[in-house]
Amino acid sequence: MQSLIEAAQEQGVEFVFAISAGQDMVFSSAGDRLLLQQKLRQVAAMGCHSFALLFDDIDPCMCQADRDVFPSLAQAQASVANEVYRELDQPSIFLFCPTEYCSSLCSPSPSQSCYLLTLGQELLPGISVIWTGPKVVSQELSATLLEEVEGVLQRRPIIWDNLYANDYDCRRVFLGPYTGRAPGLMPRLRGLLLNPNCELQANFIPIHTLGSWFRSELGSCAHSDHAGKETAAALGDSQGPQEGSYSPQEALELALHDWVAEINRQALEPAVSMQVPEGLPPCSFLPGGRTPGQPSISLKGGTRLQPSTAGGQEVMPDAQPHDSVPSVADQDGPEPCSVAPGEGRKKVTSEPEKGSESRTPTGGRQSPTGDGDQLTTGSRESCEPSSALPSTAGSAQSTGTSVATETLHSPGPPMCCSNGANTSQNLPLPTSDARTGGGSSPQPPSSTQTEVSRADMPPKPPGPGACTSPGPPAPLTDEVGASPGPTAPLTPEETGSSPMALLTLEEAGSGPTVLLTPKEARTSPTAPLTPEEARFSPMASLTLGEVQMLVELFYLPYHHGPLAQHLLEHFRWLRANSLSVGVPATAPDDCEGMQWRGRAQSFQLLCAQTCRLHSHFVSSASRALLYDLHPYLWDIRNMLLAASAFVLWLDGHLLCDPDPKGTWGSCFGWCQSITAPILLGGDAEPWARRGGLFGELQALLPVGNSCDLFCHPPPLFPSSQLYLLHPLLPPDKGELYRMCQESLNCDPKVAEILAAYPDLLGDRLLGSFLSLSPEYTFVLEDEGGPCGYAAGALCAEGFLQQRDSSWLPAMRHKYPRDLGAGAPALGQDALEEALLFFHTEPPAVPLPVLRRFPSLVQLGTAPRVLDVGASRSLAICLLSALRANGSRGVFCQVSAADQQQLSFYSKLGFVALPVAWGISPGARLLGRLL
Repeated sequence: MQSLIEAAQEQGVEFVFAISAGQDMVFSSAGDRLLLQQKLRQVAAMGCHSFALLFDDIDPCMCQADRDVFPSLAQAQASVANEVYRELDQPSIFLFCPTEYCSSLCSPSPSQSCYLLTLGQELLPGISVIWTGPKVVSQELSATLLEEVEGVLQRRPIIWDNLYANDYDCRRVFLGPYTGRAPGLMPRLRGLLLNPNCELQANFIPIHTLGSWFRSELGSCAHSDHAGKETAAALGDSQGPQEGSYSPQEALELALHDWVAEINRQALEPAVSMQVPEGLPPCSFLPGGRTPGQPSISLKGGTRLQPSTAGGQEVMPDAQPHDSVPSVADQDGPEPCSVAPGEGRKKVTSEPEKGSESRTPTGGRQSPTGDGDQLTTGSRESCEPSSALPSTAGSAQSTGTSVATETLHSPGPPMCCSNGANTSQNLPLPTSDARTGGGSSPQPPSSTQTEVSRADMPPKPPGPGACTSPGPPAPLTDEVGASPGPTAPLTPEETGSSPMALLTLEEAGSGPTVLLTPKEARTSPTAPLTPEEARFSPMASLTLGEVQMLVELFYLPYHHGPLAQHLLEHFRWLRANSLSVGVPATAPDDCEGMQWRGRAQSFQLLCAQTCRLHSHFVSSASRALLYDLHPYLWDIRNMLLAASAFVLWLDGHLLCDPDPKGTWGSCFGWCQSITAPILLGGDAEPWARRGGLFGELQALLPVGNSCDLFCHPPPLFPSSQLYLLHPLLPPDKGELYRMCQESLNCDPKVAEILAAYPDLLGDRLLGSFLSLSPEYTFVLEDEGGPCGYAAGALCAEGFLQQRDSSWLPAMRHKYPRDLGAGAPALGQDALEEALLFFHTEPPAVPLPVLRRFPSLVQLGTAPRVLDVGASRSLAICLLSALRANGSRGVFCQVSAADQQQLSFYSKLGFVALPVAWGISPGARLLGRLL
C-alpha cells in the first residue's frame, strides 16, 4: 500500500483510505476503538493524509453494551468519528458516511430525522458528511433538498452520486450523459463524488459529461460573481436554457466524438489507455466497492481540496475565477503528454486561453478532453480474441476496476479509481427492390448510418425525427405492458412518419418479408459498415453511429436511450396486436395485418442492426473495451435474436381460437402476473427493474418468467460471427439435411451409402418434425448457411400417433432394413441407429409425461457453432412459440452417452424424468415446465 500511496503522490493523486467499521464494532469498547485508531495510524505512517469512515448499509440497532453507554446510534458513531479525527491530527480530508445517507432512509424526513439532527450537532465541524440525494440512486438533485440537508447537518454535504453505479445489477451498464442535476448546485455543496460503473472502459462518457457539467457550473458561478450578484441567486430547480447552463445532449455529442477517437486509438495502439476530459481534477482512491462505497470519480474546482472523498471523484464548489485553463485537445488524434510530478495541480478559469479553440456545450464546441488528459491503464496489449475457440466457459464481465494514473492535465490533482471489477432463409431486412421496386436503398435510422470516424469532423445536424442526435431519453415504465393496446394499432400516418417505422402499409403489403443472408446483411446499405469496409476492412474502426447505438442501448438507470426505447415500443405493440395476424386472423380486413407487418419489419431492422453492431464491436474494439462491455452487448444480441425470430413466427402461426389449454391471451395474462414488475411508485430505486433493456425484453417473451433460460455467463472468447435466426422456410429443408450429413465423420463405405441416400440422417433427426410440425421449427444461420435448428410439436401425443401411423411406414419403404449391414466402420453406428429407429416399433411415451409435458422438442447445432448464446436464443425461440400457443411443459429424448447434449439441456433447465423410455436402455427422457 505504501508504494501505491507514493505513486499516487508522485502523480498528484489524492489517496483516500476508507474503512467500514460499523458492522461488527462495539462503539463503547475501548479495545475496538483502539484497534480502529491503530489501523488508521498504520496507514497514516505510510504517507496517507486523507481518510473516510463509512457507516452506510449497517444494522441500525446497537448491542446492549452500546445502549448502556450511548443514548442513540448517532451519538455512538459521532463519538467514534470525533475521536479518530482528533487522533489523526484533524486531517483536511476526513469523510463520514452516515447510516441514513439519503432521504428515503430518513424517518420521517431529513429535516425531522433525530439521527441526522444529532450528527449535525455532535460531529466536529471539520468532518464532511456524505449524502446521496433523495434516494440511493437519485434521478434528480435539487438545490431545495440540499438546503434542507445543509440545515440539518449544519454543514454543506458532499454528494455521493450513484447515477452510474451498476454493482446492483449485473446486466446493466450506464453510458449516458450526466444529467438530472439542477443548475447552481455548487454553492450548496462541499464536494461531489461520482460513483462510476464497475468497468473502467464504460466510464468515458460519464466522466466526459461530468467535466462538461462542472465547467458549466464554474462558468455560471464566475458570471454571477462578475455581474455582482449574490451566488444564491443562481440557485433553483429550473433547468431551462440560460447563459452558461449545462445541456446533457450537447455534452453527449461532444463526448461521443471524443470517445470514438479514443476507442479507435486504443484499437491501434499496443498499450491501452483512456483519455480523460479536461477539467477533471482529482480522482480519489478508496479500497472496497459497493453502493455507495464503490470506486468513484470526482471533480474539484481548482482550489484546495476540501474534506470530502469516499471512494470517488469530487467536484468542489469554488465560485471564484481562476487564472488559467488547459489547452484544448486536437480532435484528429490526441497524443499523450507527460507531466512532471507536482505539475498536475492547476487552476481553471471561466475564460479560455488566447489561441485556444473554444468548444463548450453551451457556447460552442469545446471538448472537455485535452491532449494531455490521458489516463493510462497499464501495458495491456490490444489483441483480437480467437473466434475459433470454445465459448462456453468463463465470464468476461469484470467485477472491479483498477486505474493507474499516468498523466493528466487538469485544474487539480488527477484521481485514481480502484476497487481494491442466404436470401430467402434469413432475418428480414427491407430492401428497395422488395418494397418499391426501385434501385435506391432505403435509409435506416440515422443513428446507425455509416459515419466518418474522424473525431474532428463536425456532426451533421439531425433532421426532424432522426436519431443522429441523442434525443430526449425515454423514462423507464413501471409496467411491462405499458404500450398501445390491441385496439390502438399504428395509423398509416404514424407508420409513415415514425423514424423507426420504415415501411408504409402499401410497402409492407401482406406477403412475406424479404430476407437477407448473413453475408448480405454484413454489406447491406442499412448496416453501419459500408460494403467497401466490410469487404476490404474486416477490422474497420467503429463509427460514430455505432458508438452512439451502443450508448443508446445502455443509457441511464431511469431512462432508455432512443434505440432501446424504439425496440421496446415496437415489441410491445407487436405483442399487443399480434392476434391481427394470428390463425385465424381476427381483423375484418387486411389493413391491420399490413400495419402489423410494417411495424414488424421495422423491428427486424433494428434487431439486425444491433446484431451487426455486436459482430463489428468484437472485431474492432480494443481488448480492454471488449472485455468490459462485450458481456452486456452479447446479452442484448442474444435477446434480440430470439425476439426477432419470435416476431416473425407470430405472423400466421399464433392460435387465436379458444383452447382448453389456454393460448395467447391466457398465456400472456399468466406470464405478466409473474414477470411484470410490481406497480412501482415514483420513488422506486432502479434495482426494482432488474436487467434494464434486457429484463424488459425478457418479460415480453412468453417464457420470460423462466429466468434460468436467460441466465448464463458470457463466452470467455468472444466471437464476431454474425448469426441470424428465423422460422423454417421452404428452402431450408435441403440445407438442414446437408448440415446433418456433414456433421458426421464416417468411413468411405458409410459415405457411399449416405451419398446414395442423402436424406437418411436428416429424416432421422428432423424429418418427422418438418413433415408433421413445420410451424414449430426455427433455423439458425451463420455466414456458411444453416448451422442449427430447434424443432417441436405442440401436442406431442397427436404428433407421435401420426408419426407412427403414417410417417414411419413411409420411411421403412424408403430405407431398406439391411441397408446398414456390414463390418464395423466409422459412422456405422449412426447409420444403424437411424435404420433401427425407422424399422422398430417405438415404445409409447408414458401418459403422465404427456400430461405434464405435452410438447416435444429437439435441438441441434453444427460443430462450428461455438457461441452458446446463439444456441440458447434458438431454444428460447422454440419454447416461446410453444408457450404462446398454450404449452405448459416440454420433453425430449437424449442418449445417455451423449454428454454434450445432456449438459446443454440441463443448462436450459431440463431435468431427467424418472421413467424408462426409448429403443435402448440408455435413452433418457428430459423435461422442463414452461
